Amino acid sequence: MQNRNFQIFIAKFSLLFVVTYSVIAVPFLYIQDLLPESQRVALDLYEPFRPLNLMTILTQFLRGILIALVIHPFKNTILNYSGGRLILFGALWGVALFGSVEPQPGSIEGIIYTEITFIEHSIVMLAVAIQMTVFIWLFFKWILRSGENRVSDVPEYRSYIQHVNIRGYTYRFTLVHLITYWAIGVLFYQFAGYEEALESMEIFELWRPLETVSTVLLVLFGQLFRGTLLALLLYPFYQTYMRKKHGWLYLFLLLFGLTALGSPIFIPEFLVFEGSLAEFFEGFLIGIPEIFSQMMVFSAMFFYWERKKQD
Repeated sequence: MQNRNFQIFIAKFSLLFVVTYSVIAVPFLYIQDLLPESQRVALDLYEPFRPLNLMTILTQFLRGILIALVIHPFKNTILNYSGGRLILFGALWGVALFGSVEPQPGSIEGIIYTEITFIEHSIVMLAVAIQMTVFIWLFFKWILRSGENRVSDVPEYRSYIQHVNIRGYTYRFTLVHLITYWAIGVLFYQFAGYEEALESMEIFELWRPLETVSTVLLVLFGQLFRGTLLALLLYPFYQTYMRKKHGWLYLFLLLFGLTALGSPIFIPEFLVFEGSLAEFFEGFLIGIPEIFSQMMVFSAMFFYWERKKQD
């Protein structure tokens, strides 16, 4: 029965994900084409929404499956808590888009590191917000109608989460985020050939100069804000991963799955790459190992700090 419920959850999630993406992509691309070229450079470069064809549908279906797999261990919190719809919206819009590691239109990283215009950020944030709102409404209607995926766990969740000091939790989460972000970021910038990549790769053509004082301050305060935001949006999932023996791995998969693999552009770029094999591996090695390392170290440090405080 559990295996069947798991399959139903993944299938419904990914199918509705593709449908809602397709519905929003059509008007989004129409509006994008109406914008002057100078005001849609980032939209043309990053392509958060792509023309509908077989490959687009396939990539979004795979993206839906991946996000569903990441969300599934936390489904009891989402489906049974009275604010479950808002929690899921926070994960799909707040974490996967606004809190994404990709410096893309609609993300904090995009605001920090690039010169993407306000209109481009706004239109992507609005479009994805509409998509996720419609998706969540349909998903809850469909998944709860049969009752197969619903488990009574609300009282237990509320009694546990009330014992967690959200202020202290947010402080610790943000502090570990800042430490690991800066330490691992500086390490990779120095030894992974980032300077050369910034000068030669097309994906970095909209980036700000990284070594100016203004950019350094923007990164510092931007990551302070981003860390706090991620802490608050992921707070509802705290009791699930903290009760697991290997809870740090659940936290890592949640973070890496949503902010990196589940972002609007990662899977489409990964599967629809135009260039040589050497260029593909060069692009893959710039960013992904750093993100993987930072989130792995962050998840372990934060999890065991929390465990120590509870002992």
